[in-house]
Amino acid sequence: MTLGRPLAVVLLALLPTALLAWLLADPARNGPFNIPLEHFVITSNVSIVAAVVAFLVARSALQAGHYPTLLVALGFGCMAGLFAVHGLSTPGVLLRGDRAPDAALVTGVSGQLALATAALFFAVRYTPLAGWLARRVRPGALVAVVVLAILAYATVALAAPGRIAQIARVLLVLTGSSPGYDPGSYGYGYGGADVTGGAGWLPYVGVAVVVVLYLVAAFAQGRDFLRTQLPLQGALAVAYVFLAQAQISQFLGPTWTPAWWEYHGLMLVAAVLALGALFIELDRRRGLERFLPPTVVERVISGDPLRLEGERQTVTILFADLRGSTALAETLAPEQIVAVLNAYLRVMAKCVLDTGGILDKFLGDGLMAIFGALGDPTNGAAAAARAALAIRDRVGRLNEERAARGDPVVRFGVGMHTGDVVLGAVGLPERSDYTAIGDTVNTASRMETLTKEFKVDAVLSGETASRLDGDGIELRPLGAATVRGKAQAIEVFTLR
Repeated sequence: MTLGRPLAVVLLALLPTALLAWLLADPARNGPFNIPLEHFVITSNVSIVAAVVAFLVARSALQAGHYPTLLVALGFGCMAGLFAVHGLSTPGVLLRGDRAPDAALVTGVSGQLALATAALFFAVRYTPLAGWLARRVRPGALVAVVVLAILAYATVALAAPGRIAQIARVLLVLTGSSPGYDPGSYGYGYGGADVTGGAGWLPYVGVAVVVVLYLVAAFAQGRDFLRTQLPLQGALAVAYVFLAQAQISQFLGPTWTPAWWEYHGLMLVAAVLALGALFIELDRRRGLERFLPPTVVERVISGDPLRLEGERQTVTILFADLRGSTALAETLAPEQIVAVLNAYLRVMAKCVLDTGGILDKFLGDGLMAIFGALGDPTNGAAAAARAALAIRDRVGRLNEERAARGDPVVRFGVGMHTGDVVLGAVGLPERSDYTAIGDTVNTASRMETLTKEFKVDAVLSGETASRLDGDGIELRPLGAATVRGKAQAIEVFTLR
């Protein structure tokens, strides 16, 4: 992609700043529109859309165990919850009478917190702190803490707005605000000789930090988009730019003026943009989940380099095949054969996915899987060996259960080989399969055939075995084997 299109998108995304400057340049253009009920409706829409984004992203991240994506979900969750408080505390809607002045301040504080906490989570997602959190805080615990914190703040803000207002006023006084400053009518750059509006330095520092956090997140997300071309990456980058400008509009726009209303519109556009791109990615995810495990799908959606157009990689190919299924076909009805095959193939496929493999295809009474496609120091050899051990264990247990019921049992054989292949999507644009092509695939299939000759349940080539040193996987050498299509014999091993 040339830089022309991204540059044009950036310029268009910055138009709200030009509009803000135009509004603030002439007070006649920026007269107030005090419409509390409409304000409540707009903020509710922003909160609902942001909450839907947070829920969908969090569910996906928790299922796949992808911590960085969870941080994005929590950012939208904070935006949804705190901006809902911003709307509910609108003076004259729920908080009336003598509580209205405090409600005005709670409205401003809640809007600021919605932008600030979201910016923090979005930016942290791209820092080493994300890895530190992943190692020390369980995903479910982090979600619970954030939700409880939002609920606690909402309870205090709506039940006792005076407490939030008092804390805000004390902080402003301690950081240099003038004695007569009214924090309920923010808009720090508008009117009067004092451009700070008497607010002191705290609002300026806070807003500057939030804007920087959004720009950091936008830069990192935009860089990922240029690398991956994934719609969600680009949409989030633009959304972060809009939210940075929303923070500026919220800071500079006097309450109820068009400049102040602009930040509500920017937050709504950012949330809708993220939601629309998310639906596109969910559709793409459904296609990927046909042959990729959830952990791999999440990494692809997040921008990890699994290229579907085809690339050469060193991976481990695994073939698993059921023994004796042909003989069963002579004694069982077709419906019974299908039931038997499904019982065993589901177990083997689950073992592949649980160990991070890509389920390439089912082959009648067997399957083919790919390991190491997303980078692995052992080129997938260790994961493939663990999958074979898991198949041995789970098929063994399944056979015990079936034998106890008097049902027929089936043995299996697994073959593995590591080498270069071309990985990519093969087929029609509207219907394709992600697969591996190359001699490595043929050799792995030959390894599976050798399980019959050596009377073992797993055979792996010397290329695969050489990558398992130090992984705690015990092997037993079987010697050299002549493989069809190979000029020289291959050293082969089995799993103990």
